[in-house]
Amino acid sequence: MTILERRLAKLEQASARQPQQTFCLLVEPSGDATPDAWKEHRQQIEEATARGDFVAVVSSRPPSVRPIGTKGVNYYPNEFEAFLAEASMLPSQLGNKSLLEDAIKGATCWGVVACEDLPTSRR
Repeated sequence: MTILERRLAKLEQASARQPQQTFCLLVEPSGDATPDAWKEHRQQIEEATARGDFVAVVSSRPPSVRPIGTKGVNYYPNEFEAFLAEASMLPSQLGNKSLLEDAIKGATCWGVVACEDLPTSRR
């Protein structure tokens, strides 16, 4: 194999699309849920990690009470933050690092606008 062929092989390997990791969003059962609900939730997590999915668990419990995530399991306080994590993993359509960066760079922010027509409460 010549130097040119090795370099070409490296370029082809680098330009090949990497498979995307599947995103699995689960919602943690409430604190007063039955043990069967918790067992099913843990089983869903185990199945998703066995498939190699990125597991995002939405937990309404405070971080101090929330279990520490095992490898491949990430806890989020709400679905919005979990979807931000998913967008950060998706490929860019504009040549940026991720789809999230596309959205941030494409957003137009006009700044704070004072609106005198709105009623204000005075105490």
